[in-house]
Amino acid sequence: MKTHVKAKPYSCPDCGKKFINESYIQIHQRIHTGEKPFLCSQCGRGFHTASSLKLHEMQHSGERPYCGKSFIYRQGLRQHQRTHAGKQTPAKTSDQSENEKPPFLHSCSVCGKDFPYASKLQRHLRTHSGERPFPCSMCEKRFPEKGLLMIHERVHTGEKPFPCTFCEKRFASQGELRLHRRTHTGERPYHCSICLKSFSRHWHLKTHLEAMHSEVVAGFTRKKFPCSDCEKSCNSAAELRDHQRTHTGERPYQCSFCDKRFALSGTLVRHERLHTGITPYHCSDCGKTFAQQWTLTTHMRTHTGEKPYSCTQCDKSFVAPGELRRHTRIHTGEKPYTCGDCGRHFSLAGTLKNHFRLHTGERPYGCEVCGRGFSRSQSLRLHKRKHEQTHPEEEGEESAFDARSDDLSQSGDNSPINMCIGDKSD
Repeated sequence: MKTHVKAKPYSCPDCGKKFINESYIQIHQRIHTGEKPFLCSQCGRGFHTASSLKLHEMQHSGERPYCGKSFIYRQGLRQHQRTHAGKQTPAKTSDQSENEKPPFLHSCSVCGKDFPYASKLQRHLRTHSGERPFPCSMCEKRFPEKGLLMIHERVHTGEKPFPCTFCEKRFASQGELRLHRRTHTGERPYHCSICLKSFSRHWHLKTHLEAMHSEVVAGFTRKKFPCSDCEKSCNSAAELRDHQRTHTGERPYQCSFCDKRFALSGTLVRHERLHTGITPYHCSDCGKTFAQQWTLTTHMRTHTGEKPYSCTQCDKSFVAPGELRRHTRIHTGEKPYTCGDCGRHFSLAGTLKNHFRLHTGERPYGCEVCGRGFSRSQSLRLHKRKHEQTHPEEEGEESAFDARSDDLSQSGDNSPINMCIGDKSD
């Protein structure tokens, strides 16, 4: 008897496994990436497929589909379901009961899970035994699957066959590329059903549920990870690892465009957008785009009028915490920025930068009309009024005014502008 074998034209780019449908590859690749996008709302456990989640949720609800009959093996259930659909089922042999394993299924002796092929059962058994039969020829690492070994070997060979279409980065696997692309697109497909926060990776959502909603989500117990160097406790091992870099000064993430290094991968991602010019966050009101989520959030307040950061010493409010922090120095008199040449103190970094040009003679603000240079942007603005003047009879007066503004921009510490910008420390 001839058997009809369907062609499998679609291959996994990571391990080479073939499939009859392109959508099966997307599901299969979650094995390589570790993605489990379908989370149980009761216990937070993640699953590769929606059907696996549905079966798992029945354990919480006690639901038994159709007539309530239950079966040990899925094949037995499928055969039984044909009776509800009005389809004929093959007759059972006298020695085969409803709950007996069909002869063509292979069952795991540890957990009872059944598989249609012996090869799949063999791979599954390694999750119990910890067996890793595929060794790397270049280091001591071993892997449970050949496809995982192939991806790992690219660490040694440097092969990165998957390029990012947004930037110049390349990746060893398509799964890594897919996760990286979300840093450009801003995609956050994993949503918390309790507080509506969204995340780019499923394990970020799981960590969030454990840290923030353990008292709501059954099966989660909040576990604290204390820092050995200070009194801080973190909600996850990953958060603790990131925090400890504040003590060690470690900066393992280097920018691929410049020499800057960062303690957190997220900080590196945001920094690299300065080089690439990618702005994935869009304002729905005016269409303006931003490189970071927080800058969009702050910008949105210009539309809503919201000013959530209030000064405790006066009635002023601000859209961003940095604005409030700078304003507070008016009340405290704090001047944390010191000129290394003359010892003068300033409350703002920008004011110190402007002041330092008095020592260097730098004039970075040039007039595009006449080419004249100024050390401060406000001096340039005052000068531009000369060119904007339409009445010739006022040119003499304006020129004198412009000359005075230029003198102010280059004058010593006692100039009115300098005295307004920063006072000498006591």
